[in-house]
Amino acid sequence: MEIYKDSSGALVIKGSLTVSHIESAHTKIEPLLDETIQDMVLDLSAVDDIDISGLQLLYAIKKSAESEGAFSIRAISPQVKEHVLLSGFNTILKEGV
Repeated sequence: MEIYKDSSGALVIKGSLTVSHIESAHTKIEPLLDETIQDMVLDLSAVDDIDISGLQLLYAIKKSAESEGAFSIRAISPQVKEHVLLSGFNTILKEGV
């Protein structure tokens, strides 16, 4: 799993957001949130797998970002889009997925 801020300031997540990777993802994301919390943009185009724990992490990021400013998802992989739609998280994330 790779998590970093790109040149535009978006938080890019590459790899899997599944239960076996969530603790590592959270540890990597937490310091980056403080830097980008005012206008949080997520790029999920390189996420190749996600489960309910990954969706919960996305929701937690969204809630944190909205308490300080704005939140949006810039890009989403087909795999993540499918899980978001099947789980009903599209209504929670309120993104055009």
